[in-house]
Amino acid sequence: MTEKTTTMKLIVRGIVALLILAPSLVCAQDRYGETEEQQLECQEKISVYRSYKKQKDYAEAYVQWKKACNVCPLTATENLVRDGVTFLKRELKKPENVDRAQAIQDSIFMFYDLRMELFPETKRNPNNRCSVLSLKAADYYRIYKKDGAAVANALFKESIDCLGATSSPATLSTYYVTSFYAMKRMEEEAEAKAKLGEMLTEYLTLVEYIDQGQGQLDSTDTKGFEKFEKAKGNIDEVFIAIAKCEDMVPVLSDKIAADSANFELKQKVLRLLNQKDCTENNLYLPVAIEVHNESPSHPSAYAIGNEQAKVENFGEAFSYMEAAVELCSDCAEMEKYLLKAGKIASFLGKSSTARSYAQKVLAENPKSSEAYMLIGDAIAGAAKQCDDGALGSRLAYLRACDYYSMAISRGDEDIKATAKKKLNANSKQFPSVDEIFAVGKSTGDAIKIPSISGCPCAGESTTIRVR
Repeated sequence: MTEKTTTMKLIVRGIVALLILAPSLVCAQDRYGETEEQQLECQEKISVYRSYKKQKDYAEAYVQWKKACNVCPLTATENLVRDGVTFLKRELKKPENVDRAQAIQDSIFMFYDLRMELFPETKRNPNNRCSVLSLKAADYYRIYKKDGAAVANALFKESIDCLGATSSPATLSTYYVTSFYAMKRMEEEAEAKAKLGEMLTEYLTLVEYIDQGQGQLDSTDTKGFEKFEKAKGNIDEVFIAIAKCEDMVPVLSDKIAADSANFELKQKVLRLLNQKDCTENNLYLPVAIEVHNESPSHPSAYAIGNEQAKVENFGEAFSYMEAAVELCSDCAEMEKYLLKAGKIASFLGKSSTARSYAQKVLAENPKSSEAYMLIGDAIAGAAKQCDDGALGSRLAYLRACDYYSMAISRGDEDIKATAKKKLNANSKQFPSVDEIFAVGKSTGDAIKIPSISGCPCAGESTTIRVR
């Protein structure tokens, strides 16, 4: 038997004993030992190994740490058990320890258990046990990878249930990743389906925790912000992989049927359906109406308004979309709500309202191609209101196409294609050569649109083109 093996067995044996006896030890002795001599020696040993650790001489620090463990009660300081994990993880990486890997792994997790047992709360961290549990979960997944996903996932869940929005970004994202791999390894179809339903609704909770965490950061903490953004990206990547409408709807329907009185669940389901645009199903509208009647909210108002718009009941649709905007305040979906409300307003001939909504979008997102296209629609739809008996209406179409061009230059392929069609259609309303000649203008001249009441682009300038 080697010295290393003997040492490891002694440590493991000591941990087992301490896990059983720790509460009585804490009451029966000073934290550093029973006698003054032991207390002094313990403090000295701790100081020595910590000094080497600070110097990053981990090999010597590990040697001195083992000496401290032989002298000190592990109740002496949390550092003793915390550093035990650090040192053992380094030992695990060494090629010469490959035959002892399982023993070292067991010791790592026993130290985690010991730390949670002895230091469930500290002055610095009242929820220390929950924080340590997330560290144990992360190491379990790191060591055992996908084979350990289910165990790690259960540990993460317990930690997050305790810490909530104070959970670290890595804890939140790795929890969702391990949920995915745990689900993939479930052999029972019913169990896997239940896990999928859990993941779908938990997505919203995790994203909310990330938003709250970011909100607590100092404005200068760019690294902290980036960590949350990375976590959100990882969570989104998993969500996109599992959230297909054809798979979501049956799972969510069963989930609601099994817990029909759970109003919070219905709210989450509605938000998911809105987010994934899963509206063409028998679940969407009943849930939206039930949620809105019980507690009017922006997701439910949007959902009902969206459905009313599909059947061209634009008056009702607009009322609900206005409610969605009003109830949203500063919610993440505001841009989507403003654009939808603006489009419906445009259908109703409310060009000024449509343009107002689009401009609110541009105030927050100057690159929004949809907002530029919406302004173009609002102007084109009310171009006749710019008629001054000369070029007024023609100039409105020119201005509308200016906005379509802006949409084309900023949009993705779908937006570009739609904006180009609108530009081509409205360019047929440009003035003729004779019409611009009659007012003493030429192609390429700048011209101001007449300031006429009701004209959606009154007082703006454009460049003359001809049809």
